[in-house]
Amino acid sequence: MDSSDPDIEYLEEEQDVDGLIRALKDRNYLMRKEAARALKKVGDEKAVNALIDSLRYKSWHSDYIILNSVRENSAEALGRIGDVRAVPYLIESMEDDPDDEVRLKSAWALGEIGDGEAVDALITALEDQKWDVRKTAANALGMIGDHHAVPYLIKALEDSDWQVRKYAAVSLGKLKDERAIPLLLDSMEDEDADVRWKAMLALAKMGESAIEPLIKALRNKNWRVRTKSAEVIGKIGGEKALNALISVLLGKYRDNNRHVRGRAAEALGRIGDERALKALQNAQKDEYKYVREKANISIQKILEPPKKLVY
Repeated sequence: MDSSDPDIEYLEEEQDVDGLIRALKDRNYLMRKEAARALKKVGDEKAVNALIDSLRYKSWHSDYIILNSVRENSAEALGRIGDVRAVPYLIESMEDDPDDEVRLKSAWALGEIGDGEAVDALITALEDQKWDVRKTAANALGMIGDHHAVPYLIKALEDSDWQVRKYAAVSLGKLKDERAIPLLLDSMEDEDADVRWKAMLALAKMGESAIEPLIKALRNKNWRVRTKSAEVIGKIGGEKALNALISVLLGKYRDNNRHVRGRAAEALGRIGDERALKALQNAQKDEYKYVREKANISIQKILEPPKKLVY
C-alpha cells in the first residue's frame, strides 16, 4: 500500500464519513471498494450523494472487474442508510447494470428502503434472467407491501427456480391477499419442501379467508396436501377449523391416512377446544401408534389447567 493511500480501517473505526467519501473517489479502485464496504457499516446520510455516484454504471467500468464490487457495496450501503433519494438510482442500477450481483443488491436495497416508487421496477425484475435477482425482487415486493404486486407474485409461484417460488410465497403471506389462496394451495404440492412449507405458512397468515379452501383441500387425493391442510387449519383455528379437523378423525369423512389423522389430532390440540375431546379419545384407539401418540398429547394440552403466573 502506498503511504498516501487512505487507511480505510482507521476511517471506519473513527466513523470519518468525510474521509470515506474522499476514499470513494480514490484513484485506487481497491480503495473505492473498501470505502464503500466501510460506509455500509458506518451508514451516514452524508454519504448518500457520493454513494449514488459510485453506484452508477459507466461503460468503461467493464474494463475493471473490481468496480463491480464498488457498485455492489454502494447499493448495499444505500439500502442500509435507507434514504429515499437513492431510489431512482437503485432502480436504474437494478434495470441496467450488467452485473447480476449489483442488480441483486439494488433490488435488496429497494426492499429495505420500502418506497412504493420501486414497485413497478421490482415487478419487472421478477423476469430478470438471473434467479437470484428474481428471488430478491420477490422478497423486496413483500417488504414494500403494495398489493399491485400480487398478480405478479402469484405468477412467480410458477418460476423455474425454487428459491423464487419460495420468496414469492413469503411475500404473498405478508400481503395477505385472498387472490393468492388458490395458487398457494397448489404450491403445497411443490416439488421443493421449502416452497411447500412457505406456502403453508403464507396460507396460515391469510387467516379466516383461507379456511374454506383449506377445508376443501382436506379432500385432496394427495395425502401430503391433506396433511399440510390440517396443520394450517389448526394454526388458523375457529369454529369451522374445529369441525373440519374433528371430521378427519371421526364419522363418515374419517381420513384413511394415518399421517393426516395424526396431524389433525395434533392441530386439535393447538386449537385447544374441549369439544374435540370425543374425536381425540376415538383417535386414542387408532390402529397406528403415531395417531395415538398425537391424540394423547392433544388431550393433555386441552385438559391441562393454565399455568398460574408467578409475580
